[in-house]
This record gives sequence, structure tokens and C-alpha cells, in this order.
Amino acid sequence: MRPSEDDTAAWPDSPYVTYSTQNGFDLDSQTSAGFTVHALLDSRDGSINPSRGWYANVDYRMFFEGFLGGSSSWQQVGFDVRTYLRLSKDARHRLAFWTYANLDTGGVAPYFDLPATAMDTYGRAGRGYAQGRFRGQRLAYGEAEYRWTFTRSGLFGAVAFLNTQTLSDEQTGERLFDSFATGAGVGLRLMINKRSKTNLGLDIGWGKDGSTGVYLAVQEAF
Repeated sequence: MRPSEDDTAAWPDSPYVTYSTQNGFDLDSQTSAGFTVHALLDSRDGSINPSRGWYANVDYRMFFEGFLGGSSSWQQVGFDVRTYLRLSKDARHRLAFWTYANLDTGGVAPYFDLPATAMDTYGRAGRGYAQGRFRGQRLAYGEAEYRWTFTRSGLFGAVAFLNTQTLSDEQTGERLFDSFATGAGVGLRLMINKRSKTNLGLDIGWGKDGSTGVYLAVQEAF
């Protein structure tokens, strides 16, 4: 890990250096290696663009110092729950809800393995903020999205979303639910595969302190 030429002056005081130095990590390289146990329930009517059902995943991750070059021993529990509701019989109007959490439960994780904004599997959480904007030992997240189509065929559609996240940080003393970073935005959808209901999406999100983001992606955020 090395700073760019433009960031060299700020490197010694960066959160990465401060955290790594306090916890005895090598600044050049940090690795996590271990095992994960998963439990999954999925009753959705599709994984790409669901209109009803539930998705629930719980996992427990165990990492070990020295195992395959692991830098430290630490543990983390995570859960991811999503549900979808039809507001009309033809599913042209829908609500989608998403909540997840990543909670370090023991040990000390390398800096870039700490829970952080938009570090979910596909990096779709926290629209309105840059990936990694907030980082800490524990993270809880929630989002609601209203989805609708302008045409019966579903060719053109739109979304409006609201999300929020809260983190704990042992270095600053901030605890989970002490503060929240909320984002909101809107997006347009163009169906590119009617059989799988796959959409091409363009979203614009806004967060606090002037934070903004533009997102182009295939399939829904969650």
C-alpha cells in the first residue's frame, strides 16, 4: 500500500496509517485469511429484478493470524435481509427494502477489511457516497426504494430511494447509532432483457456535506 504522488504529504496522518500503526500492522501489506459459514433463505420470484418474496443471509467469518499469510486473528458476523412488495397486481408499482450489518466481534481486522460504505458484495449500498467514505468496527445499513414503470411492457421505468448508515469507531469513541449518514436519490430504468427482467439503470444520489454520486449499472441495486 502506497500513496499517490498528490497524497504523499497527507499520508503520515491518514486514517490508514494511524489505524495500522496503533494496531501493529505492516503499512506495506495486510492480509486476511480464514473461513466463513453461511445460512441462506431465498423466496424471491427472481434474483435480478424481484417483485415479491424474501432474501435472508447470515454469515460468520473467522480469520487467523499466520494462516495463508493472515496478518491478524479476528471475527465478524454479518446479516443481509431484503424483501419486496407489490403495490399493484401487475407489479408496475413496487417497494423494496434492504437492511444489513457487518459487526466485528473479536480481534483486530486490517484497515481495509473493516466494515465500510458500499463494501457489500456488488458495491451497491450507500448511493450518494463514495465507496469507503465511512469505515469502522461495526456498520448497520437500511434502504427503501420505490420502483415503477412508465409502460405496461416495463421498457421504461424509474426509482426513488432513501438510505442510511451508522458506524462505530473505537478510535474516535463513536458508537453504533450515535450518528447517521443518510442518502437519497432517483434513477431511470431501461429494460434490456424482457425474459429475465434485466434493467440498465442510471441513478443519481445525494448525501450529507455535499456528497453526490452517479451510478450506471445492470440490474437493480438490491
